[in-house]
Amino acid sequence: MKNTDEENIDNGFKAASRAAFTLIEIIVAVAIIGILGTTAVVGVIAQLEKAKVTAARDGVQNLKSGIITYQINYKKYPNSLNDLVEPKGDDEPVIDGGQGVLVDPWDQEYKYERNGKRIVVVSAGPDGDFGTDDDIRSDRVK
Repeated sequence: MKNTDEENIDNGFKAASRAAFTLIEIIVAVAIIGILGTTAVVGVIAQLEKAKVTAARDGVQNLKSGIITYQINYKKYPNSLNDLVEPKGDDEPVIDGGQGVLVDPWDQEYKYERNGKRIVVVSAGPDGDFGTDDDIRSDRVK
């Protein structure tokens, strides 16, 4: 028969071991947290890319509107997109925001094309190359 001190020590040890986590339980919990974190990061990255595409669509439309406004105000088309953000004489710039508005969300400059009265502003899109399928063009924006 065990004495009372030994029983207390055994009961205390058993109680402490039941209250602690095993290494396997900790590894499983860390793995689950890792999987959830990865899923969240992938979702956030996808949403950021969608936001960049939306910003580029808005950018090409705003620049095209600025070109039309410039043409109405000065009876000629701008030589480049820089003409839209630089003051002309005592007039304010057609578009506020400086050179920053001339750069798309992927840090590439927008391109301005004109064929007669047809005006197109283009962002190279995520790949940074003009003339590819991911280009964002003002004549294709809905």
